[in-house]
Amino acid sequence: MRYIDKNAKRTEGRNITDEYLDNECRTTDQVTGNIRYMNVDYSGSFTNKGYKNKLLELGMALQNKFCCYCLRKIGRKQFATLEHIIPQSSTTTNGYDRYSELSEHEIVLTSDFTSADNQTRPPYPHTVAWNNLVVSCNGRFPLDNNVSSHCCNNARSSDFAPPVYYLRDIESRIVFMQDGTMMAGNSDLHDDVQSTINAAKLNYPALKEIRRLWYLLRNRPYREIVECLYDRNLRTQTLYSIFSMKDLADIRLVCKYQKDEYWEVFMKYHLFYTIFQDRN
Repeated sequence: MRYIDKNAKRTEGRNITDEYLDNECRTTDQVTGNIRYMNVDYSGSFTNKGYKNKLLELGMALQNKFCCYCLRKIGRKQFATLEHIIPQSSTTTNGYDRYSELSEHEIVLTSDFTSADNQTRPPYPHTVAWNNLVVSCNGRFPLDNNVSSHCCNNARSSDFAPPVYYLRDIESRIVFMQDGTMMAGNSDLHDDVQSTINAAKLNYPALKEIRRLWYLLRNRPYREIVECLYDRNLRTQTLYSIFSMKDLADIRLVCKYQKDEYWEVFMKYHLFYTIFQDRN
């Protein structure tokens, strides 16, 4: 995970939500004549009328197409999802509202927004609010097509996952072990960081393997690692050079990442090359 600055595109994000609320949810109370905003529906009108896609594109641009959780380079929109930080089904904002981006001044439960006497924005209804939506990958790996998601948004479901990527120093709060394990470092928000790691399944075996490979290759020229995409012989030589091939698990790993589809996924995590070089 790394810092996501939602303020950088706050105006554009809010404008999309405002446009949705004004165009699709605005009604007039038949008794009082007051303007009301009702039927806020993320899975319905918000998605069907293209507002979800607009926020997805904006989020992709803000995050440079990196997943908010595992840091996979997403690339194309069909591999991206919009993650609700406060889950759509949530009945409380407790635990999330201590982050300023999700404070009571910015975000309110959608049910509370639609029933409120005063619907002045902000705060925005949580199911369609810019500050409550981040871009995640679909969490799929080319090893088990029967599993809909191995990590990140869909695997997290509604588990408690505070937005620790809203912390400017989030990278310093995370520890990576040489075997690829990711864990929270000692800090005042240790439990929040670990909760998000656990909820998003960021120690899924494939992720640990990929991070371990990047750690082992951190001192190799990056051009050489990229060339392994197109030169399978070089890829094999490179893998053999970083493993002793005496451990059965390592032999299996080398056999796996000799395959094109696995190396292609590995390269989508190229941000770890820089992360591990910086931590040398």
